[in-house]
Amino acid sequence: MKQILLKVPLFLILVMACRKPLETTNPVNNHLTVSKMTAIKVPDGFLWNSTKNIQIHIGLAFNPYPGRMQQLYFYDGNPATGAKLLLEGSVSEAHPFEAQIAVPTNISQLYMIRQTPNQSKFIEKFNIGTTNQINKIITSTALQSFGKNAVGPDCNTGCTNIVNNAVGKLTFNSGTVCLTGTIAIKNLTLNNNAIVRICGTGTISNLKFNHNNAELIVTSSANISFTSSTHIDGKFTNYGTLATIGNSSFDVNHNASFLNEGTCHFSKSFNPNANSVIVNNGKIEVDYNLIHSSSANFTNNCQLIVHHDFDCNGLFKNYGYIKCDMEAKFSGGTNDEFSMYDGAMLSTKNIQVNSHIMGYHSSGVNTYSFIKVISGTKGNAQGLIGGTIKYCDHNVIENVWVENISYPAIASCAEMIPVTACNPEGNDANEPCLDSDEDGICNEYDDYPNNPDKAFNIAGAKGTLGFEDLWPFKGDYDMNDVVIYYNYQLITNAHNEVVHVDVTYTLKATGGVQRNGFGVALPVLKNKILNLTGATLESNQTNAVLILFNNMRNEMTNWNTFLNQPVSDDIKYNVTFDLAAGIPIKDFSIGPYNPFIWNNDNGRSNEIHLAGETPTNLANVNLFGTGDDNSVLATGQTYLSKNGGYPWAIHIPDSFEYPIEKVDINEAYLKFAEWAESGGLLHNDWYMNLQGYREPLKIYKKK
Repeated sequence: MKQILLKVPLFLILVMACRKPLETTNPVNNHLTVSKMTAIKVPDGFLWNSTKNIQIHIGLAFNPYPGRMQQLYFYDGNPATGAKLLLEGSVSEAHPFEAQIAVPTNISQLYMIRQTPNQSKFIEKFNIGTTNQINKIITSTALQSFGKNAVGPDCNTGCTNIVNNAVGKLTFNSGTVCLTGTIAIKNLTLNNNAIVRICGTGTISNLKFNHNNAELIVTSSANISFTSSTHIDGKFTNYGTLATIGNSSFDVNHNASFLNEGTCHFSKSFNPNANSVIVNNGKIEVDYNLIHSSSANFTNNCQLIVHHDFDCNGLFKNYGYIKCDMEAKFSGGTNDEFSMYDGAMLSTKNIQVNSHIMGYHSSGVNTYSFIKVISGTKGNAQGLIGGTIKYCDHNVIENVWVENISYPAIASCAEMIPVTACNPEGNDANEPCLDSDEDGICNEYDDYPNNPDKAFNIAGAKGTLGFEDLWPFKGDYDMNDVVIYYNYQLITNAHNEVVHVDVTYTLKATGGVQRNGFGVALPVLKNKILNLTGATLESNQTNAVLILFNNMRNEMTNWNTFLNQPVSDDIKYNVTFDLAAGIPIKDFSIGPYNPFIWNNDNGRSNEIHLAGETPTNLANVNLFGTGDDNSVLATGQTYLSKNGGYPWAIHIPDSFEYPIEKVDINEAYLKFAEWAESGGLLHNDWYMNLQGYREPLKIYKKK
């Protein structure tokens, strides 16, 4: 409304406000049609928010890179498909990443990329629930923890028969038999579907499976040694300590399976035969050879040590650490590839590659695995190393074989592999992270590599603010009395504290006759603001309040709201300031903060804020509850009207094309009424330029 209603008789205002048009539904596009804002039926508690505040907490329980930070990047969608970067920072054991960020209400997921100092990347998707919180504790940065902390069954429950201090020859045909105490079994035979759990300590001389469904379980409390070569023809699971002694091998035969969650030590060879399935989540140590046959399927998730030769002919997936003291030979066929995933490592004295070794990343972004060769590399024409693998031969790769490393695999020793419970060796990169200012952020990721007080440039919030200027009386709801676009840029240090702010405010329209001023209240104490330029720090305030202008008529001659009328150029205000000692992102936040206007015709105290916001120290709170205002400061229901709960200001987290003069906002934006009546649940993208969302003739366009 562009007349000074404070001079109009109050009874006339009330009569006009009561003349509400009827609601209708447009049969063509099926949207709710109301001719005035005041016809919208707003649910109680609705604050007209187009953004929601997300609380983020990322902790790091284990850091294999002492003194170095890991970088975090948050996106509004999948970064692989061009999503927008919203926020970045760092995390270490001593310094979790904590932030508060305002995102559009139509965003339901955030993606996080975590990048370690060795350039490994991990991606994770977070669904934003009703709590609007993201909480994550990172427990490992590369390989999985030893044994995956699996517990397994015991002998306290589920036993159909318990044998204590088992000796001699034993045969079991059915049920679940639990062996406890001291064990000295000469022959153990499992028939049919028999299940044997071992919870004791001792030896077994001979083990025989007479059926593939028979199952032997060494529980976490057990310590068992086989005194002769052992042949697995059924299901074998180890949660405890398992060994072969003397000149004894361990064979997993056709169609059999072996799962290790504990510790194994085989005194001779370990032989996974054709069509067997082996999964190692713990530690397996082999004193002689490991011969992995064609068509066998082996997955190593933790630690595998072979003190002689590792001969791999079958399908092998390495997510962990493999150490070979002599030669690792790869001769698998087309379907028997040796694969490495997500920072896995193979360390060997010599290597012979006669088949494919491929690197993969399950996280969606490149994470290199590492092959370390101490002495010699050889292979034939079928041998190939490809995918996300860095190949390091400390004795120099023989020239004839260099061409067998296919991009993105590269010959490089410059890959940092951390020491973990699974990987006792690791690898220090030959090109260590350079941190010139010693703030814990590698130069490569540090926007200020020579300044220990600054680390990251962060794209802060941006959007548009539209105001009605007749508070505490209702206006005409074209939301163009003052229109300002804002764009914040923040600088943070290595500990995710905001140390500097650059912001551009752009005055787009002044569609009112009031002499309105504009300011922004920030969530920091006034004395925290240093070196302010481009604005005035207001006196007599507790928190920092920036004043851009006191009278918009002195800033912009024309209104920029009437079609075919003279147009004023946009007015830009470039504001910069430092923050003393730094303010954590979680406290400073990323959002529009608390912008407001005031009507100078009624004095500086006549502040007009977004719904739900708090007035500054200079506001006249005695105006609350007068006119059409229904503010209750104690409940946070502020700057909402009586008889409807309508606002005097609106925030859009995007550039916004405002309505022309005297056109109600919901006439210009066809989904606005449905959004408001649903309490923000429907059409929370109402302001976007989508088909059926706008009435172009009612939206202001500069010519």
